Amino acid sequence: MTMEPEGIPRHRTNAPNHVYYFDIGTGIWHGKATFRVTSWHRLRQSRIGLRNKLFATAMHTVELLTGAPRQSSTIVAKPDEGEFGVAHNVVRISKFGVTLYLLKEEYVLESDGTGVTVNGNEQLGPLPGLFARKFTYSAVIRDEGTAATYHMPLLGTPWVANYQVSADRQSLFAELVCDWGRATEETHRVGAPA
Repeated sequence: MTMEPEGIPRHRTNAPNHVYYFDIGTGIWHGKATFRVTSWHRLRQSRIGLRNKLFATAMHTVELLTGAPRQSSTIVAKPDEGEFGVAHNVVRISKFGVTLYLLKEEYVLESDGTGVTVNGNEQLGPLPGLFARKFTYSAVIRDEGTAATYHMPLLGTPWVANYQVSADRQSLFAELVCDWGRATEETHRVGAPA
């Protein structure tokens, strides 16, 4: 068995989840994120709690007044961890250098080649520990590793997030939707993980 540089699987497979996280995803990604409340009525009627309603309103307002926030993401592949490999991701959404949202994720790849269990550690706003939580959700990798669908519990609401990799594998676009909101991510690979 040969040793490969960290982040490169020793046993490359064509499993969609290996392709998505190990071949395409590994790296540093920069871009922008958008967030819009699409139905103020449904947001007000939702049972997500005052804190989540205030945060959704704040994200919508900040973007409306100042433009789309910056998003950065660093994905590191750990193909030798777990039964079928693991990847780690740190996502930061910021505006004027202030962190609005921080998410640390562990993607546990399932041996069926498409499934993923995601363990998330989320921080809302710039104050560490004040609005933090841990949660788990699932994803399915599709289209030979160039697309993914996540079922994410964000802001007290179930969201469906569809990600699509560009043909050159250097860009990623995502649309996240729920009953009362829509978010997008548009990122481009800018380098290898440190």
